Amino acid sequence: MKIVLVGAGRMGQEIARRLAEEGHDITVIDTDTDCLEEISTGVDAMVLYGNGADYTVLTEAGVGEADLLIAVTSDDSVNMLCCLTGKKLGVSNTVARVRTMEYFRQMVFLKDELGLSLVLNPEQAAASEISRILRFPSAAKVESFAKGRAEMVEFTLAPESPLCGLRLVKLRDKYASNLLICAVEHDGRVIIPKGDFVLSAGDVLHVVGPAAEMSAFFKSVGSYKRSVRDVMILGGGRISLYLGSALLDAGIRVRIIERSEEHCEIIKGFLPRAEILLGDGTNPKVLEEEGIRTTDAFVALTGSDQNNIITSMFAARSGAGKVITKVNRTSFQSIIDSMDLGSVFNPRNSASNLICRYVRAMQNSESSSQIETLYKLVGGKAEALEFRVSEGSKLCGVPLQELKLRENLLIGCIGRGGQIIIPSGQDTIEPGDSVIVVTCSAGLGKLEDILARGPGHE
Repeated sequence: MKIVLVGAGRMGQEIARRLAEEGHDITVIDTDTDCLEEISTGVDAMVLYGNGADYTVLTEAGVGEADLLIAVTSDDSVNMLCCLTGKKLGVSNTVARVRTMEYFRQMVFLKDELGLSLVLNPEQAAASEISRILRFPSAAKVESFAKGRAEMVEFTLAPESPLCGLRLVKLRDKYASNLLICAVEHDGRVIIPKGDFVLSAGDVLHVVGPAAEMSAFFKSVGSYKRSVRDVMILGGGRISLYLGSALLDAGIRVRIIERSEEHCEIIKGFLPRAEILLGDGTNPKVLEEEGIRTTDAFVALTGSDQNNIITSMFAARSGAGKVITKVNRTSFQSIIDSMDLGSVFNPRNSASNLICRYVRAMQNSESSSQIETLYKLVGGKAEALEFRVSEGSKLCGVPLQELKLRENLLIGCIGRGGQIIIPSGQDTIEPGDSVIVVTCSAGLGKLEDILARGPGHE
């Protein structure tokens, strides 16, 4: 596909990298020569200097012949204008990054009026990711499928866990569990495990199954953490506003520490039920005075990765029940992996997941199975995808044991009529099902892609 991307900042760079890796023809527009240089040296993409909202610049980029225009500059108004101009030039599909809460609240109206195909709000997506983790604090990450009825949770196997040394084929019988371990990070490698795989201390497990059964499973293996009723948030940015709103609606106490008095007043206007605390949250004394040792969860959301990492380390050592850390720069990954920072997330990953899902759905718009959800796992080494099955799929009605699937791929679960099924070889896929697939093969666009190809398969 030919894609024009306006905005070469950190978000634009991540989206360009992901789309280029999937083989798309990318042209990136920006007025920052340094950012364009970074993309041209690190990503297989064309770059064009200029204002992405300018008719002439978009014409030069060939937007009229493009399949998709994505605008992710730091200015919401510019993004919407880019998309409006692109539509006038003939591009059919447009995506705008819209971060401001005032704009986002009227997004249904704006989306219709501007003809936007997708509205991208990285901060709101990040807040949703954090909310899922806080609902299930035993996990490092929680991904939601089948309209929340199925979840995939990530956690690291502690040396004292009764799961150590367990052969997977015995998991269901020993713990009466309707769950499936669908991916394991073991010694730096990602494994889609079979029944004979033996779990070891330090393995990072991805477990999928009905949301209602996750807590019981974690209790049975001794990894359960108490429910979160009190959350302390460091930093009063956009993610904090979206997160605070969601938590307050769920009846959770919210305290936000912000060092700017002016910004504290703005936050109070958006979140009148939250406790807004003026102070320097990077100061250990301030955190202790505000109750860091007794809070159920601490979420570091400042604009500084260094501050987030340091304060999260302090919170973890002070006894905060659950610690969540925002880290924007992937260059810190090797350091992060060696630290106990609880759950670590990057807002750009949530946004790029949404873009990749949308692009793959565009490519396979005529398919009888559409991508509903897409998540990257284990630093992008694996993917979890949810497909909605329509009439006409050649996979329907065939027992799973008769399907010749790709290597390093499994069907994690099937959502049908409000129920979540952990499938056996005798189960079948039927029209209307939600099918969750976990694979180490990137680029699946339709459910039929799970089948092996060629005489030797894959």
